[in-house]
Amino acid sequence: MGIADIFTINRRVTTEAKVQERDSDETIAVISGASYTARGTKDAGYCGGSPQALQPKLHAVYMQLTRYIQQDEIKQNERKSQIKQEICGLESKAKNIESQITDEQEKLGHEENKIGKISSEIDNIKENPKIISGDSFAKASFWIGFVILVFLTIYLFVFYSSAAYSAFFKSFTPDDDNIAQAIFDAQAISKAWAGGFTELIFILAIPAVFLGLGFLIHKFSEEKGFSKYLKISSLVIVTFVFDFIIAYEIIDKIHEIMRQGSFDTTIPPMSIGMAFQKVNFWLIIFAGFVVYLIWGLVFSFTMSEYEKMDKVRYAIKNKEQKLSEYKIECKKIKEKISALQTEKSNNQGEIEKLRVQLGSYVLYFNDVREGINNYFSGWIVYLRSTASSHTNIQECEQIKEQFLSSLRNSEFIREDSN
Repeated sequence: MGIADIFTINRRVTTEAKVQERDSDETIAVISGASYTARGTKDAGYCGGSPQALQPKLHAVYMQLTRYIQQDEIKQNERKSQIKQEICGLESKAKNIESQITDEQEKLGHEENKIGKISSEIDNIKENPKIISGDSFAKASFWIGFVILVFLTIYLFVFYSSAAYSAFFKSFTPDDDNIAQAIFDAQAISKAWAGGFTELIFILAIPAVFLGLGFLIHKFSEEKGFSKYLKISSLVIVTFVFDFIIAYEIIDKIHEIMRQGSFDTTIPPMSIGMAFQKVNFWLIIFAGFVVYLIWGLVFSFTMSEYEKMDKVRYAIKNKEQKLSEYKIECKKIKEKISALQTEKSNNQGEIEKLRVQLGSYVLYFNDVREGINNYFSGWIVYLRSTASSHTNIQECEQIKEQFLSSLRNSEFIREDSN
């Protein structure tokens, strides 16, 4: 028979019941710790301190203790008054939870109505596209952006093809001390062709790399979430490093020509620290890097205006974006309602548990722990007096601890109030 079964049977015992113990002179009373210890020693002596006999004896002590607590009307009334207060608090909490659930259900109904409405609007647009009025400014904005984009693309193609040729293939002369001449070579493509097909392909492909990076920035900006900013930042850093390499190569070649043509033997070779201090170095970077960023922004703006020109597609896209937001909000509300309902169920379970205790008697863990420990102390006294084995003592201690643990975890026994 388990702890719960014994406790349930105990609750049926009336306050008039008599305690039936081995010694007929023992009745329900406040038994001192010494009496329980003596009883433990005596009981252990009857059964030779057998671990198998210990648990039934602990049950008997537990039953005697609970009967005593059951008969203490003053203490029971105090404890039941506390339980009634707890029930009132839990019932108030239940009303508050129910009110929150009602509010969230109203919010959910409102969001679901918005989803239904906007879904209907999307279907209506698809069936009757003429109901959408176009954005007259979008067309003008698109063409303005398109023209700017064309010129920026030409500029970037010329700049990066010439700069790449100057940085990687051009042999500088003492006359190439002007930064503009160093960067821009009007015959870069023809010279690259003369240098070989691979050289030509390289300087023609360099501008495509930067234009491709700008296009990727536009595509990443359309994504959702924080990750898009990490991707865009990575592309910007990669582009800056590429521009840095090109600018450094050009500045280094110019500096080397000037150093070799100078009579001043103290001029050191170019270093990164020296490059940072030269205006021409930053001029090359900004002439390419900043224009590249501007190209990416203009491209995004132009594509956005192009979408607006397709008024039906643009209208549907905007409404689908709102629809997605409403669905996300509905999901959050449903999760909150589910959590509240779980809390409500747990709260109701606590109320029912307390009401069961009100119908019987209230028992705290401390009411039985001390008596059981005193009883077991007497049991141990006998075991040690008979030179019982350490293994036998450990087994008895384990049985006692498991018994107390079962009591503590029992739904019929409350944790100590104070």
